[in-house]
Amino acid sequence: MRKDANVSRDERREMKDVITLRVRERNERSSLFPLLLSLFVLCVITSACASLTGPGMDVRAANSLVESKKFSEAVSIYQRIIRDHPDSSSTADARYGLATVLISYENPQRDYAQALHEFDEFVRLYPDDPRFRDAQNWRHALRTLHDLSKSIEELKQLDIRHEERRKGR
Repeated sequence: MRKDANVSRDERREMKDVITLRVRERNERSSLFPLLLSLFVLCVITSACASLTGPGMDVRAANSLVESKKFSEAVSIYQRIIRDHPDSSSTADARYGLATVLISYENPQRDYAQALHEFDEFVRLYPDDPRFRDAQNWRHALRTLHDLSKSIEELKQLDIRHEERRKGR
């Protein structure tokens, strides 16, 4: 006598329904998995691409221009990012990049006063940035340079006045 013979027709039908339900649930979960995986991948790609578009891509373009010694073009791009995207996460990179290109010894259009302004703004706006201390150091060095330049100019003027008085006797 087989074991199956002791199971009633209703019990078999109920077991079949339970198995069918479990298979259906597993298939539904299985069909959700590719959808969820696709959504996850899409989110990852979208967030990664965010830095590859707009201001993030422009910062990389400006950085490449600096490497190619095309300083005035890089300055223009950095300034445009700062002006057009003040709330972007890439604006800190643009402001720091602008400040450093303005002090670069290779840049024939160096502008220490403007670089000081950019470092001042960077320190004011991004106190948690890892480059904060470097920016503070640059600010201090640029202020010292500015003060020295001012003192030298005052000494030149004093020397000119002294020489004029000496000749006028």
